[in-house]
Amino acid sequence: MPVPEKFARGKVMGRGPYEKSGLVADTALHPLKTTKEHFEITLPADDDVEERTLDLKVQLWYLPYGTMASDPFLWKEYTETVTIKL
Repeated sequence: MPVPEKFARGKVMGRGPYEKSGLVADTALHPLKTTKEHFEITLPADDDVEERTLDLKVQLWYLPYGTMASDPFLWKEYTETVTIKL
């Protein structure tokens, strides 16, 4: 859903049409369109470890009113074990 920013600056939504006069960021998940996201996970450096195993769990939640207290719904869940050689 497009988010009109207040005077095209920052992450605050404008209250009226006079404040919603700037750039629009589209944050929708469009149907039948593949979307890729990039996340960086920083790990503490251990000098004596040659290999590290991570258990990754990704959850996609539907939040009707934007908070976890407003009847959330778990839509998808993905789990994978990743081995990183240092």
